[in-house]
Amino acid sequence: MRRSKQQWLDIINDQQQSGLSAAQYCRNNNIDQKYFSTRKCQLKKELKHSHQAFAKVEINHPPLQEVSAEYNFKKGTLKFDKLPDAKWMSDFLGSLL
Repeated sequence: MRRSKQQWLDIINDQQQSGLSAAQYCRNNNIDQKYFSTRKCQLKKELKHSHQAFAKVEINHPPLQEVSAEYNFKKGTLKFDKLPDAKWMSDFLGSLL
């Protein structure tokens, strides 16, 4: 099976994230270990010479929660069921000073 450069990058990244040795990963995935090592070295050199580095980035956002706010002033209370726009809030609070 012929694999693209991107497929090899994905395989190498998968092996590194798996926690398995290259030998065990290759056995588990029916990949020739010698060719795996060869491709890994080749791609590492290519990346070094191209001055590019690849890193898998995952962004995990916590689930959004409804937030309420209440501001007590000498002459009353301002209550929001949802927080208003940050710029509006900044301008509003700044005007109170």
